[in-house]
Amino acid sequence: DILRDDGVAWAIADALEADGPESRTPNPESRPFVVKRSALSGFYLLDELAGWDRVLVVDAVRTGQHPPGTVLSFPFEALRTEAGPSPHAVGLPTVIRLGRQSGVPLPSWLHIVAIEADDMESFVEGLTPAVEAAVPRAVDVIRSVLAHAPAPAVAPA
Repeated sequence: DILRDDGVAWAIADALEADGPESRTPNPESRPFVVKRSALSGFYLLDELAGWDRVLVVDAVRTGQHPPGTVLSFPFEALRTEAGPSPHAVGLPTVIRLGRQSGVPLPSWLHIVAIEADDMESFVEGLTPAVEAAVPRAVDVIRSVLAHAPAPAVAPA
């Protein structure tokens, strides 16, 4: 949250929590959700994801293909890149693929909500205006995705 727009997921988490516990149930037929913050990346994400059945990941991205503040929502399977932020780090698709190959109990359902960032290099708190304006839209998208997410898998007794 100190690298300008890279903190958008933290602002979205704050907004989700500010609505109170009742907002954690997107609709009467669905289950509550947990807001969890993490600054981890690469293989460290395995510890964050292990043991959860369904996960919605929120993050800032800079694709250069959308104006800053654009809210993108897509299933994990639509992620096309295996690359991480540097040659020494791996991206989420690689982490999931290798974790599953290794038998780590990872989510059966993953969804991504990403916000196109403008500035992720400035060492300053606070979002750029376009990204700040996207926070309520992102919260609405997250609630909608969670309301339509599949039910958790239940192991036979």
